[in-house]
Amino acid sequence: MNTLATMRIGGRPIGDGAPLFVVAEIGLNHDGDPARALALVDAAAAAGADAVKLQSLRAETLVAPESDAGQTASLAHVDAPSLREIFARFELDEAAHRAVAERARARGLAFLSSPFDEAAVDMLVRLGADALKIASGDLTHHRLIGRAAATGLPLIMSTGLSTLEEVAAAVTCAREHGARSLALLHCVSAYPTPSDQQNLAAIRTLATVFGLPVGLSDHTTEADGIAVAVTLGACLYERHVKASDTDEVIDAAVSASPAALARIIATAAATRAMLGDGVRRAQPAERPNHAGSRRGLYAARDIAAGDVIAEADLVALRPERGVPADCWRGLAGTIARRAIAAFTPFELADLEADDAPADVTRPAQETTA
Repeated sequence: MNTLATMRIGGRPIGDGAPLFVVAEIGLNHDGDPARALALVDAAAAAGADAVKLQSLRAETLVAPESDAGQTASLAHVDAPSLREIFARFELDEAAHRAVAERARARGLAFLSSPFDEAAVDMLVRLGADALKIASGDLTHHRLIGRAAATGLPLIMSTGLSTLEEVAAAVTCAREHGARSLALLHCVSAYPTPSDQQNLAAIRTLATVFGLPVGLSDHTTEADGIAVAVTLGACLYERHVKASDTDEVIDAAVSASPAALARIIATAAATRAMLGDGVRRAQPAERPNHAGSRRGLYAARDIAAGDVIAEADLVALRPERGVPADCWRGLAGTIARRAIAAFTPFELADLEADDAPADVTRPAQETTA
C-alpha cells in the first residue's frame, strides 16, 4: 500500500499509508455559471471529498480558430461545430475562481485547478491555489509544465493519451523547473472509458518507474474500478462531480452525484481497511481462537520426577496450555522437575533455560486498551 514518495496538499498527507485523497472535479459541469460552481463545491463537501478542482481556460488560448479550409478541432464526446465556441461557454473569470476558492476553504476543502495557459498559472498563484494539475492533453506542453512547476506549488500530472516515454519527459521537465512535490494520475482520456480499457495495472507501473505518489482520474460510468485502484496503490482519486443523478451537464456520463461519490469514498476506505498494513500478525478477531486452535505439549504417559523426558513422552494436543508445540526440543532429553500425569500439559517452568533457546516461550499476545 505504501507509495515510494509522499506529498501534502492543503495540509493533507498523500501516500505512505495516508487516507485516499479525493478530488471532486467540477471541470466544466458548472456550465459557465459561477453559482453552479459554488453549488458543486457544496456537493463535493457533502460527499466527503478532500478537494475541488476547476479547469482554468480561455478558448482563444486553447483552440485554434476555425479556418475556411475546414481545419477544425474535434472531440469524440462533444458534438459541436466549433470547439472554440464550446470552451468559451465554460470560461470563468478571476472573480469566479476566487469565489470558488473561498467557498472551498470555508467548507474545509483544498482548491485545485488545471491551468490551460501561463496566465492561468499566474492567476491561480494569486488566488493561493493549494495545487496545480496538468491535464492529460497538456502532458507534452512542456512550457506550461515548466511554468506550473516553477511556482513551487504541488503539481499533479494526468497521463491520459500518453506513452511511458512521454510521462518520463514530462516528469523530467517538471523537476528541471523546480517541482519538488509531484504526483501522477493514471488516466484514460475517453469519456466514458470502456471498462475493459481501464488498464488499472498502469497505476503500479507508474509508481514503480517514477517513485511518485500515483492515483486515478476515473472517467468510467460506474466507477467500479475504485477497489482495484486502491489495491494497486492509488493514493489520489479524481472524479467529476454533478449536483444530482439527473443533472444533464456536459460530463454527466462520467460524473458522480454527491451520494454516488460518497459511496465511492466509502468503498475506497473499506478496501484500504481490508488490505491492512501488510504486517503478518495475528489479528484481534483471532485471539479468542488462539488457545483452542493451537497445540500445546502434553505428557504421553505418567512421568515421575527425575525421569528423563524422551521425545516419545511428548504429544501435541489442543488446546495450547503451558508450552507451545514448537518448543518440544526444549523438553526432549531434559530431567522432569516434577511428577506429570499422562495427558497433563507441560508448563513453561518445565523447560530448562540452558537447553532452550532464549526465544522459546509462548508468543506474546497483543492487548487492547
